[in-house]
Amino acid sequence: MLKRYVAAALSLSLAAVLAACSRSASHEEQMEYLRRMAQHGVELHATKGAGFFGDQEECYDSYQQLYAGPNGHDAPQVEDYAEKVALLKEGERLFIESCVNGKPSPVSARSGPAGSSA
Repeated sequence: MLKRYVAAALSLSLAAVLAACSRSASHEEQMEYLRRMAQHGVELHATKGAGFFGDQEECYDSYQQLYAGPNGHDAPQVEDYAEKVALLKEGERLFIESCVNGKPSPVSARSGPAGSSA
């Protein structure tokens, strides 16, 4: 009987852990990711030196080298696929724009995926 209780408790614990791991990031966590991407663009601009005038193609290529591929993003977990794609595209846009300009592009509530406010 004790074995059944232990097994049931372990099953419930595992289910709780899996549910916690698969939750979508909050809007604030997504916004923080976007702010980090803008800052990374600024940092790349700074590493290019004083003669770098912000070539958009070069910034895009750098983004692809740093963040392309399945393991390149430090984006928060987002369950909805379309929302995740929107978040990654917005992060890419902010990175490139910030890299070109040398200052962080502003991130507002409207910058989030699909302009969400949830």
